[in-house]
Amino acid sequence: MPELPEVQIVVNHLAKNLIGKVFSNCEVKAGKMVNKNFKKLIKNKKILGLERMGKMIVIKLVKENYLLVHLKMTGQLIFVDQRGSPSGGGHPINAQGFYLTKPNKFTRIILNFTDGSRLLFHDLRKFGWMRIVDQDQLLKIKDQYGLEPLSKNFTISRFTEVLKKRPNLKIKHLLMSQELIAGIGNIYADESLFDARIKPLRQVKTLKETEIKKLHQAIKKILKSAISHGGTSVNTFVHPTGKRGSFVEKLKVYQRGGQPCLSCKRILKKIKLAGRGTVYCDHCQK
Repeated sequence: MPELPEVQIVVNHLAKNLIGKVFSNCEVKAGKMVNKNFKKLIKNKKILGLERMGKMIVIKLVKENYLLVHLKMTGQLIFVDQRGSPSGGGHPINAQGFYLTKPNKFTRIILNFTDGSRLLFHDLRKFGWMRIVDQDQLLKIKDQYGLEPLSKNFTISRFTEVLKKRPNLKIKHLLMSQELIAGIGNIYADESLFDARIKPLRQVKTLKETEIKKLHQAIKKILKSAISHGGTSVNTFVHPTGKRGSFVEKLKVYQRGGQPCLSCKRILKKIKLAGRGTVYCDHCQK
């Protein structure tokens, strides 16, 4: 699933093209992926802005309405202009009969604009979704998400407060708990913990003040670096041009279990933690 950096990159790409456009109509091929009256609610709505909330895309519409998009495990959100050029991104789909810029068997939702351009939601397994909500509904959804790690609110004091809420959790489990910290998934939890030299198995309550500061800095550094390098393209993200994010070349531990640590050359360990594959260095991380 695309994580915070990848979703932010999709938002950045789409924002260059979508702001100011007006939806004319839509075609929904998978009804379970939208909320009630979706077609009626989207019609004639103008786009005022885009932002990210956790791993979710938030498209601000007129009259305090919002189009929420979650790509989940296999979704792509692709804008196609009048010339057929794409922007956006999401999970790569490598299947026969799949066309990035044209409706096909994996296209679940087609949103048409008044100028002839369109927004295509491709999804291999139909886990993704779109919802149109009002401001009150949006605020309720925001309350379900934790601290945004790239926001001004992500201070060391606020981060410490979050850690104190779940002292018995394993630190990696906490980092991936969206109700505590929004947007961090498996890739960036592993990489941030390695950068801070903290074992993912450590209980939160065992972290020293100096370790908390290092982890706080590592999270911001790793996420910002991932965005600047176009995200991580392993098997979860690709740009609409086919270009793959170059942060994959910067990965120190993620999906490198059984390989030598790039710092100490000892073999990296791979375990299951909170149901996810977790890789770390038993020597470098304490």
